Amino acid sequence: MRLNRRTNRNRGPGTRAQPQAVVLRARGSAPSAKPPVRIFVGTEPGQYRAERVLVWSIEQVRDPSRTYEIHLMKDLVGFDRRHWLTGFTNYRFAIAHLAGGAGRAIYNDVDQIYLTDPAELFDADMQGHGYLALSPDDTAVMLIDCARMAPIWPLDLVRRERRKSIEARARAVSGLWGELPRPWHARDWEYDAGRTRLLHFTTIHTQPWQPFPRAFAYLPNANGPVWLDLEHTADCAGFHLFTADAPSDAYAPRLAQLRGAPGGGSRARRPDVVVGAPDLARLLAEAGAETVLDYTFGVDDGSAAGDTQQAYGARRVQRHDPAVPGLAAPPRSQGRFDAVVGRAGLERIPDDDVPWVVDELFAAAERLLYVVVADEARRDVLGDGTVLRIRSRGRAWWESHFAAASLHHPAVRCRLVFARRGEVACLREWGPCLSGAPRVWILGDDKAGHATQSLGLARALGWPYEVKDLRFTFRSRLSTRVRGATLIGLDRQRSPALEPPWPDIAISTGRRAAPVARWLAKQSRGLTRTVHLGRKGGERAGTFDAVVSCAHFRLPTHARRIETTVPLTAVTHARLSEAAQRWRGLFGDAPRPHVVLVVGGATSQHHFDAATASRLATEVRAFAEVAGGTVCAITSPRTGTDATEALAAALEGRHRLHRWEPGERDNPYLGHLALADILVVTGESESMLAEAAVVGRPLYIYPLPEKPPRLRTRLREWVRRTGVSMPRKAKGTVRPQQGLEYYCARLIERGLVRTERDVTCLHDRLIALGVARRFGAPLERDGLDGGKVLAEIDSVARRIRALLGVCAPEPREERRASVV
Repeated sequence: MRLNRRTNRNRGPGTRAQPQAVVLRARGSAPSAKPPVRIFVGTEPGQYRAERVLVWSIEQVRDPSRTYEIHLMKDLVGFDRRHWLTGFTNYRFAIAHLAGGAGRAIYNDVDQIYLTDPAELFDADMQGHGYLALSPDDTAVMLIDCARMAPIWPLDLVRRERRKSIEARARAVSGLWGELPRPWHARDWEYDAGRTRLLHFTTIHTQPWQPFPRAFAYLPNANGPVWLDLEHTADCAGFHLFTADAPSDAYAPRLAQLRGAPGGGSRARRPDVVVGAPDLARLLAEAGAETVLDYTFGVDDGSAAGDTQQAYGARRVQRHDPAVPGLAAPPRSQGRFDAVVGRAGLERIPDDDVPWVVDELFAAAERLLYVVVADEARRDVLGDGTVLRIRSRGRAWWESHFAAASLHHPAVRCRLVFARRGEVACLREWGPCLSGAPRVWILGDDKAGHATQSLGLARALGWPYEVKDLRFTFRSRLSTRVRGATLIGLDRQRSPALEPPWPDIAISTGRRAAPVARWLAKQSRGLTRTVHLGRKGGERAGTFDAVVSCAHFRLPTHARRIETTVPLTAVTHARLSEAAQRWRGLFGDAPRPHVVLVVGGATSQHHFDAATASRLATEVRAFAEVAGGTVCAITSPRTGTDATEALAAALEGRHRLHRWEPGERDNPYLGHLALADILVVTGESESMLAEAAVVGRPLYIYPLPEKPPRLRTRLREWVRRTGVSMPRKAKGTVRPQQGLEYYCARLIERGLVRTERDVTCLHDRLIALGVARRFGAPLERDGLDGGKVLAEIDSVARRIRALLGVCAPEPREERRASVV
């Protein structure tokens, strides 16, 4: 598949005559006498998140006494863009013309951020050169002398010529190019914290904001947190490129267009969803809405205030439509309302103005915001016969803006309704439940490792929950892609009923419960928010609202994926304290230290037979006896009878062994963890390692021998290695994902090929964090009183609450797992 076809680069003509300007004005009483810093940014509609973060990065480091003029070059008219890799490839060469052929200008690709004041680059000595760049053919960052470059890059030439020929034209003039200092253009792999002044996320398929998910299967970026931290601070500050006082250049013309002929009112089409819909009436009643703001954009449907007042069942209804004369007073001038209903026309708002309009609607609402947008492309015929073409921006585009705005208005319940042909197609919600705490269902099965993850997360979220103990048939072995959002594989006779009222949140773990969670979301038309835990079922993060998986699963990066070091667990300090009291005589008068050996068993990747079990017990016994202590071992369902007997034989004498038995009601597993002085855990069990990491005692990992990889495993690993390979261009940059690596990455992203977990990577991570040591390291008696605790679940719960839109965001530093 050709790259330009896959990325939809055969674009039509542009629509903007001039770049859109964003001006950061001087602050304070003593503005600088220096000229404004002019920055031209090459961008395109899909890069709206990157535009905002680039401007925000400048705002963070700029000289407050100076003015910065940032020109967003997007969809400019007159350019032949059919063969461009990006939607802005040649715009950079038109800067000299756009700047009037005078003064200086900086050029930046949109996928960059400033870490130092760009004024330092703008004022730099150019030593007589016409432009500075890393090389004559790497012009992603340039400082341009517009007077020198205007005749070299005339507008008619740059509109029609290929990039390489335009750059060659400049190279032919001796002394025109000068080398840009490298700190002002550090590519992904060149980032040096404290030294880099501008960071360029040049590898398209690792850009952390993932602007084109249909074109690339995105891979992780080691420097992604630098960009994401900036976006997070912009979200917390409520930063917008445009505001009601300073809208985009397209806003006023759109209002004029909707008003129709001079002197005439708006004659746009009908509302998309009729007021008085049952779900809206219920929400208004739950919110106790006596005052309602009825918001439309360019919809003069002739309805009077009395009509809408009766439809909403409210004491007072105020209409507002910026495009209708007499209804254009901004919401801020009319105070706040119990509820705001945006019932039609929001899809007509220009792209750049949607963020501040959405924020204004949130600000006007006390308790409820209900908004309808058309999730379809259409043509609106206005009163004067003008045809307004409305394109479908996609649900993810709208959701991103409403999710960001909801963070600043955590007390407002927001429902976003996607409508098609006047019918409700999908719903999304943010904010607190109007009727109380959210309803939470845990979709359980009979696997203890799954139960501890789901229960642990539900308890950490802090809301009441109901456990649905599901039972499955042999059909649950089918691929999750085959089962989809269905109940195939669920034994409905032995499982509890799944029926309305649907939960607000459904938590599932593992492959079997994943389709059931997706089915619930489908039945509720998107109102049930789904959280899935684990490797199996969570390969495709986009099919859930949040996915929690471990980094060593090596699953594709995604905005909805939260990565942890170990699986979540229901084991907490409170439960360990209770277990310590209950089982306080468990080890009797056995000599201390008590070395608790937690034994797992064989897996698809690891051996565990009688010989391995005997060697394990012998080595751990010798380890304990050197310290004068006792081994207290406990087995698990995977240990097996032969291995258990081998453990018992090797631990004869003063050492102890608790054998796991099927149906055991009073398993002392938590007591062993709580009363341990030292923990030794077999390394194949992620859940056991996760539970041991909470205890706060010295933890040793005993790796089990690995089996030779099967053919299927080797094929999966080949697909993974090919998918993450990054071939470079001749000039050293990573070329955009294509060919075999693209297809392999897509196979993994879509769950057609499941990556193998890398348990060694997990061990290395725990050791690097100081939580565990590899067995064989000498016992440090000074550390017997305590060890580091891996505390992840509370941080994950905070992130999920924010991701689901049910609370304000926590400070960025709290979003990472902590070790205490």
